[in-house]
Amino acid sequence: MKRDAPAIFREPALDAFIDWAERLSWDDVPRATQRMVKYELLDYLGAAIAGRGVAGMPRWLAVLTEMGGRPAASVIGGPRVPAPTAALCNGYFGHVLEYDDTHDEAVLHAGAAAIPAALAAAQSAGQTHGRALCEAALLGIDLTCRLGVATRLNLVAGGWIYTALFGHFGAALAAARLIDPRPEAIRNALGIVYCLASGNHQSTREGAPTKHLQPGFAAANGVLAALMAGNGLAGVEQPLSGEDGLNRVYLHDSLDLQRMVAGLGCDFEIDRLSFKPYPTCRLTHPAISAALRLRAEIGAETARATEVALTIGPQAHDVVGRAAGARLAPETRIAAQFSVYWAVATALLHGEVTPRQLIAEVPPSQALSEVIARVRCRPDAAAAERDVGGCTLVAHGPFGTREVRETHAKGHPANPLSEEELRAKFSANAELAGFSRAAADALADSILDLDRVADMTPFIAELERAATLPPR
Repeated sequence: MKRDAPAIFREPALDAFIDWAERLSWDDVPRATQRMVKYELLDYLGAAIAGRGVAGMPRWLAVLTEMGGRPAASVIGGPRVPAPTAALCNGYFGHVLEYDDTHDEAVLHAGAAAIPAALAAAQSAGQTHGRALCEAALLGIDLTCRLGVATRLNLVAGGWIYTALFGHFGAALAAARLIDPRPEAIRNALGIVYCLASGNHQSTREGAPTKHLQPGFAAANGVLAALMAGNGLAGVEQPLSGEDGLNRVYLHDSLDLQRMVAGLGCDFEIDRLSFKPYPTCRLTHPAISAALRLRAEIGAETARATEVALTIGPQAHDVVGRAAGARLAPETRIAAQFSVYWAVATALLHGEVTPRQLIAEVPPSQALSEVIARVRCRPDAAAAERDVGGCTLVAHGPFGTREVRETHAKGHPANPLSEEELRAKFSANAELAGFSRAAADALADSILDLDRVADMTPFIAELERAATLPPR
């Protein structure tokens, strides 16, 4: 009896990425986009170095590094561990201060999973040219962001953290490009990682530290998928559009696959990243920018405001603006990072919002608590449900009534950080982890020249030097 031929499944959107991964050459990437890739590496690694310095190596993370296994890749600040474990740890360190990039339209952190996955995969693969790391990071970030901009579902309505959920695919693509770039291996890695994809919003709701660990899970799973695919494991062939694929099961049929691949290979989502000037949820940034503008105008008198009224987008209000107890009196860093009340009050009182305030003002001092008590926040029903959006701040006090509107918070492509500001941010972050200013500047130079480095080993050794702060 003649058997039916096996069904041939197709995933055109991912096939387009696989084809691009096969063709991509760093020399063909526009200079401006090359520069953005290196800025992204500088910004992410600075955040990760600072995160390692501030968070240290908690016991619940150390238990993983102590399990043993082939020491294939480095954790920032040491030790050397299996590649998936390094990706997990570095993914956590890069995100724990909420200081890494965002793609404001996609509403996610673009490099939070792709970069630590690429860094671990590059070391696992052996001697790696810096430009190969840059290419892998570009691929992974573009896939992560394109999934985000092609999804019409509000992340709060869906209950997902898109950084982690979509970051699984970006991490797998980045890692596979370095570990085994054959098209069939990349295809299998993307099919395998769908079986691992996760990352929900409940951690943010509760202010749980697992929120900052979710990109690390995505990075580790991406490396695992690439390693297994390179050694023969087949993945599902339709992880996005299959009957039980990501689109139906996770995204309520809201993924526009044509939008996902429009302009692929010539229109780069990394060019639209926002680099964060403040170590808090990006949804607080329009309000922080408005508060800092007000303080620049009238000085420390802003801390004497009798009322500060904020109007922010509905998504931002849901995530950072509800007047819940933890947002009004945060006892943990994550609670402060997701409180527009703490963020705006800190800006008004101190004239800055940096990791040092996360160390010194959590829990809030009496002076900061008094400013927090005067802040009110409501949603703007007319604002877009997606994107980070803008803010209106109206302050009343001895200085009269002042109104500040913020359309694009500092760091947005329409209001970007300059290279000088990015370097200053990196240096401050590196100094938090024990680097001298000269050593921080030298490391920044190494990152910005990484595409010219034939062997990344000395560069990795520099990342291993990061230290932790003494207990507070």
